[in-house]
Amino acid sequence: MSLPYRNGRKKRSQSYILIGDGFDELEVIYFLHNFRQAGLSIKSVSLFDKLVYSRQGVGLKADYALADKPFDPSGEDCWLILPSGGRNGEALRHDARVKSLLMEFNTGQGRVAVTGSNKHLAQDVEQVCSERVTLQHRGDQGLEDFVKSLTERIVFAS
Repeated sequence: MSLPYRNGRKKRSQSYILIGDGFDELEVIYFLHNFRQAGLSIKSVSLFDKLVYSRQGVGLKADYALADKPFDPSGEDCWLILPSGGRNGEALRHDARVKSLLMEFNTGQGRVAVTGSNKHLAQDVEQVCSERVTLQHRGDQGLEDFVKSLTERIVFAS
């Protein structure tokens, strides 16, 4: 038997957070926790294996590996969140699959959000996603405020 509150829930955009070895635990866990607490669907996607290690050596089992192709940015209205804390920002910048994925987002319906202080990753995303609006974490904005604003944007957009 399904729960009554689930039947009345609107279909919202799916969100994906892309992580590689060396990610910042606080950024990733904070996103996962707050999105799920708000009732939003968010899945973690690793660059390689499903088991990913943070910069402190904490293991996280991702929902998908990028090779599984868990989403289609050309046809699906979805969000791709790129956390740039730790070594994750550089790992994302230098991975050719991420650049081709961003190109697909640029021509499709998906949207991209970049967190953290890695300005190089934010600049790369801005150059590749010239046709799509991307959200970036401002330097004067705390992580909590950025996650809250992104959560509200997804909730009210659906």
